[in-house]
Amino acid sequence: MSINQFNVDCKKIRKNTLECVFKAGSGHIGPSFSIIELTHFIHKYERDFNFILSKGHAAPGLYACLYQNQLLSKKEFFNLRKIGSKTQGHPDRLLFKKIDCSTGALGQGLSVAIGYAIGDKHLNKSKKTFCILGDGEMQEGQIWESLLFLGNNYLRNLITIIDYNKYQNEMSVKDTLDLGNLKKKLSSFNLEVIEINGHDFKDIKKAFKIKKLNKNLVVIAHTIKGKGISFMENDNHWHSAKLNKDNYLKAIEELNI
Repeated sequence: MSINQFNVDCKKIRKNTLECVFKAGSGHIGPSFSIIELTHFIHKYERDFNFILSKGHAAPGLYACLYQNQLLSKKEFFNLRKIGSKTQGHPDRLLFKKIDCSTGALGQGLSVAIGYAIGDKHLNKSKKTFCILGDGEMQEGQIWESLLFLGNNYLRNLITIIDYNKYQNEMSVKDTLDLGNLKKKLSSFNLEVIEINGHDFKDIKKAFKIKKLNKNLVVIAHTIKGKGISFMENDNHWHSAKLNKDNYLKAIEELNI
């Protein structure tokens, strides 16, 4: 696939995310849009993997990527947040078996990802495990326990990704609890840390192809909350705001699909 086609696909994923959230009457748009390229790349190009969206509130973006890659039917996709549907407001493995981990209570996903990676290591599987964390989620203590474990235990096929969009539920991460020099901090845990543009195809591809030596890889993906819609970008109002018809149509027009 060309880079241009990848970018077109990501526009379609954003359009479908908007449509399903609009029809559902609620859903997390901003944090979904910051992970679209990362999530789509994994589901499009990786062949054997576990995927854990630790920041489970970004589920609409994940579902739209699954729909784009024909892993979710149209009927199931547009049942977002309906009682008993596969596409709950947060990923639910009990209702949707393509989900590798039920998430929503922040801070827990990386621990589960480590468990998957350890299990595959013992079974001599080459399967990768990807875990996407939110930057606001980095305030959870369990995350740092997991990172401390990773600094002492090498897991070849685990890739930890931080969606660094600089915002969380109420306000910016910096104004809530500043992470400081995140790369330096993580490196001090004996981790291999790289920073990328989380919306750039080449950056993502390069990061995921890194051959780790003896340290676990953490990717700090600099992203934009609400990416792709001018009036949503870096505006925390759209963390989980209800779309009215005017805003919905304005956003769809901007995507120009």
